[in-house]
Amino acid sequence: MKLLTCSLLLALVLTTAKTNAQNEYLLMEFVKMKPGITDTASVMNYIRNRVDVQEQKFKAVIRSTVWQPVNPARNKNQYDYVIVTSFKNFTDWLSEYKNVDSKGVYYSLTKGRLDSTSMRKNDSFDIIYTPIYEMFAETDMTSAPGLMLVKYVKATPGKEISYENLQTGDWLTIHKDLIKKNFEAGYNFCRLIFPEAGGDFNYTNFIYFKDDAMFEKQNDIDYDPYMRANQSAFINAGNLNKEIFSEMFSLVAVVKQ
Repeated sequence: MKLLTCSLLLALVLTTAKTNAQNEYLLMEFVKMKPGITDTASVMNYIRNRVDVQEQKFKAVIRSTVWQPVNPARNKNQYDYVIVTSFKNFTDWLSEYKNVDSKGVYYSLTKGRLDSTSMRKNDSFDIIYTPIYEMFAETDMTSAPGLMLVKYVKATPGKEISYENLQTGDWLTIHKDLIKKNFEAGYNFCRLIFPEAGGDFNYTNFIYFKDDAMFEKQNDIDYDPYMRANQSAFINAGNLNKEIFSEMFSLVAVVKQ
């Protein structure tokens, strides 16, 4: 029994180390256009300029895409677009949002001193919410995704590590198989690191689909073989987390892939 316990602890440490070793981050910038503004040129100029600057300084941007809600009424029209950018490491772009104070001042990693975010003001849109995630699991994209399903999840208090292991182990395996069978185009699992824990959700699942036709095949998935092979994955999925909100987005533009 003691040997078994030690083996389980070692497996847990190795799993945690493997997921954290990726050291990748994901930023969502929720954009609300100002009244009367319908042209997205200002949003595209903003994101392209930010990616260019980050590439010159850090070479850290992995990909950056712009999405719009399929059903804006679902989020009560609070935002019009979402910019999703992933990074190899923590950069000024992330630091500006995570460490900014009430006066718009943050510590610049590049300059090694305090800097101001005043240059980020825009006459055409507001960035109203900027969650930052640490990416725990990521699959390769089998095809260029046209749809992104975002699921915001609250892990059962005290069982966060168990939930992380469930998603990066059992369910990552299932998602990889669904991708192989052309039911999904890609999958990411992330832990929210800013704003800090204590809010409505603390994890987010990103499921990508090539197009409407691929998404409409979800009802055709036969989960019985997965349940027979790993029943605990489905039982634990119900015990370890609660889905708070989900929303579908359609692709507007790929800035960097």
